[in-house]
Amino acid sequence: MTCLSGCKKDNVGPTTGELYNKPLSVIKASIEGNWQLHYAIGGIGNVLQNFDSTNWEFNFQNQDRIKQYYEGKIVTDSTITWNKGQDNYSGQSYIMGFYDKLGYPYSYIVDGIYEDTLVMHDNYDDAMFYHLTKQ
Repeated sequence: MTCLSGCKKDNVGPTTGELYNKPLSVIKASIEGNWQLHYAIGGIGNVLQNFDSTNWEFNFQNQDRIKQYYEGKIVTDSTITWNKGQDNYSGQSYIMGFYDKLGYPYSYIVDGIYEDTLVMHDNYDDAMFYHLTKQ
């Protein structure tokens, strides 16, 4: 296939580095799978919160879904909605929204994958930055 210099290739494969400014297809391809949550830092007072036995599973095959597990029990099994909007830290980003099993809403930005660590943060002024590794 021939492409003139004005053509744009939409890379849909996984990538590392900053993701908040990438196309949604790249974000999804990069975070697909199972991740273990290790810690979060930030919030009021810039606190550190450690997590044990907490896993997040992203599945984009049939429907955009997230499952969150705590000590092997599912605490979230929800459809993800994506909206392009203003991120409090990075500018325009895709915002991931979903609800846990109790109906509590969540709003996250996929910041990026740095070395082997996925970093996501709440879309709030006093955000916590979550650090996960692939399982």
